[in-house]
Amino acid sequence: MVDTLKSHDAAPGPASHAAPPRLAERISRWLTLGANLGVVLGLIILIVEIRQNAALTRADMESRRNDVLMQIELSLADPAIGAAWIKSIRAPETMTDLDIRTVESHLVALMLQWDYMFNMEKSGLVSRAEARLHIQNTAPFYFGSAHAKNWWGWQEAGWNGTPMYEMADPIIKSLDENFMLNYLNGSRLGSAESQPANPPEVEAL
Repeated sequence: MVDTLKSHDAAPGPASHAAPPRLAERISRWLTLGANLGVVLGLIILIVEIRQNAALTRADMESRRNDVLMQIELSLADPAIGAAWIKSIRAPETMTDLDIRTVESHLVALMLQWDYMFNMEKSGLVSRAEARLHIQNTAPFYFGSAHAKNWWGWQEAGWNGTPMYEMADPIIKSLDENFMLNYLNGSRLGSAESQPANPPEVEAL
C-alpha cells in the first residue's frame, strides 16, 4: 500500500517541457504587430499628405500675391493712370486731387499685399525674414519718391501697431526719395543716369 502511494506522489522528471503556445495566441500577436505597423504607416502617409497640402497652399498663396503685383503693373500701364503716377514722381506739386487718389489706390494695394504676406506667416507658409525681404525688394519701386514717402507718413493712424507697418515703416523712411526719378531716367538708354558711375573693368582674354 505504501509503495503504491509513493509512486503516485513522485515529482515529474527533469525531462518534462512546458506546452507550446497555442495557435490562437500566435495569431493574436501577429495581428497586434500588424495593427501597430498599420498605425505607423498611416501616420507617415498623413505627414506626407500634410506637407504636400502645405506646399500646394503656399504655391497658391504666392500665386495670389504675385497676381496683386501684376494687377498693379497692368493698371499703371493705362495711359491716364500712368500719367498720374509719373506726375507723382516728376512733378508732385502739380498733382490734382484725382491724381493723388489714383496713386493712393495703387499704394494701398501694395500695402494690402504686404499685409497678405504676414497672413502667410501666421499660417507658417513663409518666415518673417521672407516677408521682410519682399518688402525691401518692392518698396523702392513704389515708395521711392517724395510724394509716396509723404503719403506713407499719413498712414500711421490706420496701420500703427500692425506687424506690416512696424516692419515697413523704417524701410520706407530710409528710402531715397529720388529713387524712382533716377530709375525712370536711368531706364532711358543714352541718359546720364543709365550709365554706371564706375563701369566694371573687363579683363583681357
